[in-house]
Amino acid sequence: MHLDAQIFSRPQASHLNIWRNMINSGYEHTLVLEDDIDFEIDAVSVIKNSLDSLNSTKSTWDILYIGHCSMEEDKGKVKTGFGRVHKAVHPFCTSGYVLSRRGAQKLFAYFVKNSKQTHALDVQLVAMIKRKLINAFSVYPPVVYQRRDLYPSDDGMDLKIFKLFKNSAWNQAVAFVPHLANWTDPLDSEYLDPAFKHIPSWMEDKKTVN
Repeated sequence: MHLDAQIFSRPQASHLNIWRNMINSGYEHTLVLEDDIDFEIDAVSVIKNSLDSLNSTKSTWDILYIGHCSMEEDKGKVKTGFGRVHKAVHPFCTSGYVLSRRGAQKLFAYFVKNSKQTHALDVQLVAMIKRKLINAFSVYPPVVYQRRDLYPSDDGMDLKIFKLFKNSAWNQAVAFVPHLANWTDPLDSEYLDPAFKHIPSWMEDKKTVN
């Protein structure tokens, strides 16, 4: 996608660091992606249309989920001129989202104040949405998916959303470069965090999730 990117480790702490970095750097918008995601082929145009549509409305927005694991997001009201953008319902998972500066300020302040919370980040975000503490929207179907077949890292995750995945950028890459189909190790050792001395056993599971 030709994006300048910064890599963070440690899930919840990394999100906090991203929000703080965004605020301190003066960014108006930030795209946040998990490291095991795949894109729909038309992801860039869908994200652009979604943001253009949101920015053309009178209401301000805090967060736009472009990837989630909820089959209910199409039940949210369409609040913009782009039919794939819905008012968020309960977009569990943080596969991918776009955050406004206002949203980053809200989230950072809330999570610093509630630092003793033990619930998962995505659960707390949904609770904030339900309480109308943040103005959230979702793209449905999402354009970013976490590949549980390549990175089986979240046992018990609701995988129904993956059935909506039709035009995988990874699969297209394999079509152009066939030897990629033999790729089995989820992490190249040269990019492995030095903190991981051994690859966890679950990463060696090559079974495909149906």
